[in-house]
Amino acid sequence: MLWIFLLFSGMVILYALLIWLPNRIVQPRRRLINLDPGDLGFKFEEANLKTAGGLLLSSFYVPATVPPRGNLVMLHGKDSAKEAYLEYLPQLIPYGYNVFLFDARAHGRSGGRVTTFGYHEWRDVVDAVRYLKHLSPGLPTGVFGHSMGGAVALQAMARTSEIDFGIIESAFTHLGDITHAYACRETGVALPRPFTDALLDRAERIADFRHRDVEPERAAVSVWQPVLVVHGEADRSIDADHGRRLYAALASTDKELYIVPGAAHDDLTETGGDTYFRRLRLFLQLVCERD
Repeated sequence: MLWIFLLFSGMVILYALLIWLPNRIVQPRRRLINLDPGDLGFKFEEANLKTAGGLLLSSFYVPATVPPRGNLVMLHGKDSAKEAYLEYLPQLIPYGYNVFLFDARAHGRSGGRVTTFGYHEWRDVVDAVRYLKHLSPGLPTGVFGHSMGGAVALQAMARTSEIDFGIIESAFTHLGDITHAYACRETGVALPRPFTDALLDRAERIADFRHRDVEPERAAVSVWQPVLVVHGEADRSIDADHGRRLYAALASTDKELYIVPGAAHDDLTETGGDTYFRRLRLFLQLVCERD
């Protein structure tokens, strides 16, 4: 019976390596949160933004409650959703910022089946920026991206001058690097890099992208817009060194690095508190009120 057990175990391992793990990399978990800006007392417009590629992206547009000074597109991380960032609205809307939140492709209530970590999604960001500028023209328009959203934001900023500024939070430098680090951390084994690269090779065939081109650190070299880089000091998911490297790589001379003391990957607002939000608003004020 031992040979049956070994055969079964081998088949399970083979399935995990060839099918489950590569699919898990590019097929996010759908997070559905039954909240909207109205639950926080804000007027909003709900719509499906149609991208140039024909995908429908579920979105909220929340206008400022005072004369607006700027526009901000919010980009969430992998396995998350736009509703997770509603907590930012009381810190932005009453201060004069129009906010546009949308579910990334294959996330939340948006269309799509796979994510490519910015390889294709950067175009969705440009579509969102153009849409927000149409809704509220004549204002500086920037992007705020957390984790994967930050990586996507950098790749979009590197490719267009239509984005006026960026806030890049808890983002990674290279998809291959962070995938390898994640796999080693989760398994507790020092896996060889060629092993995780092979998983990504299979994942890219599933999602039709080139994973070695998902390199926000390289994209940063082409980013000249003002940028605030934010990272948690105690981030174990994406080490703070990623934030420092992204900051160093930015071509912009108008850049800031904010390491939030004691913060991990997803608790920057809680750990940073009022200091965190004041730092964000100060940056926004500086970039939105220039001549």
